[in-house]
Amino acid sequence: MTTAPPTALAVLLALLTTILLGGCTRGFLETPPPKGSEDALGALLDDLRTLPDVAGAEGDVRQVDEKDHPTDWLADVTVQARSSDLGVAAAVRSTASARGARPVPGTTLVIDLSVPAGDDRAAGVVDPLDAGLVDVADRLRTESFVRAVRADRYATRVAAVDLPSWTDTVRRVRADAGGRSVTVESGDSSVEVDALQPGQAVLGVLDRVGARDVRSEAGTRYDRSVGGGPARPSLHATVPDPAATAAVLATTPDEAAEAGIAPRTAFSLTGPGGAEATTEGLLGLPLGSAEPQDLEAPALPWAPVDVTAETEAVRSFAAQSVERTGVAAEVTTTIEPCAVGREALGNEQGTRAVASTVVPVFTRYRDAQVPFDRVTATWTAAGLTMSGRASGLDLWTADDPTPHGVASADIRGTTEGISLHVRSVCAR
Repeated sequence: MTTAPPTALAVLLALLTTILLGGCTRGFLETPPPKGSEDALGALLDDLRTLPDVAGAEGDVRQVDEKDHPTDWLADVTVQARSSDLGVAAAVRSTASARGARPVPGTTLVIDLSVPAGDDRAAGVVDPLDAGLVDVADRLRTESFVRAVRADRYATRVAAVDLPSWTDTVRRVRADAGGRSVTVESGDSSVEVDALQPGQAVLGVLDRVGARDVRSEAGTRYDRSVGGGPARPSLHATVPDPAATAAVLATTPDEAAEAGIAPRTAFSLTGPGGAEATTEGLLGLPLGSAEPQDLEAPALPWAPVDVTAETEAVRSFAAQSVERTGVAAEVTTTIEPCAVGREALGNEQGTRAVASTVVPVFTRYRDAQVPFDRVTATWTAAGLTMSGRASGLDLWTADDPTPHGVASADIRGTTEGISLHVRSVCAR
């Protein structure tokens, strides 16, 4: 019996199957890095290495998530300082800024600056692009109980030993943090400290009973946005007598909850060695109380106020941004509440103006990068700084917004062109 020779298509399919099964897909299916990004990163690294206080700088361009976000890229840079002086952060920041709003095209630049311990300061890793965060990290480094600090765009954490007391530790960290959230890690304890949590009253109880293995999360505060939905503040600790301590916590004030600015804190206690059952409750409520329905703050009625000046500010800013692309586009304006629901308290209550547009850049450009960079360069010159990225949307925030002026903006590349939104400060 004779066998027919394989067709060219069959041979090609067999070859492709072999390649895929062997994992050799590079060059066939991988998303290439943004054009010019690797050369730009190399140039930035060369500039950083010339700084007198920098011992070394390395980096690479990588995808945020190869599977779910293959077109979102990071330029990851690690810089080693020669000494413990965090003053080098300003030089690193200036060097990056000198290369424009997007030092590495098509990517979000992330820099970790490592400084060794010295001069009564703990070792640290910090994001040098955030001047305020650098100051927080440097203050935390001076605390005698802090052994290391890591402060970046995601979180600030300190490794600590020989804590003076929970009351003293939280007081000092809170003063150093300047309103930011800091997690203190010591042994099996992990305590998130922000402007509200943990409260002074509960800290005093923990100190009096000699609590160990304390784990505390700050949860939700009504005057800020919390990613992932509202969360109840929580506290867990190992104590000599869980039942007795629970009875005390049931009558201990929860200052933030009673002021109406955060949900009530839940607690759970275990005995030494975990031999006893966990005792649970809610701070300041009788044991056995039902969980209060306080995760969401009451929605406040929105009463719009006059934002004529704010509307003109965002319209003008958006129009200037469009003009920089060289492509005409219509700018529309609306007004909206600054926040709703649990976020509509404190500094977020009010009315703001929003200017929106989609610039059809592909009518002139084959690639959106050039007009994109021109817009963000305009924003940088106007005093805005890139503050984050979410699902391809770059978020920018005014460093020092003027009254009635621009507070924030965002930009995203779409199939239709470049989408822009500009938001004013809140008017009340």
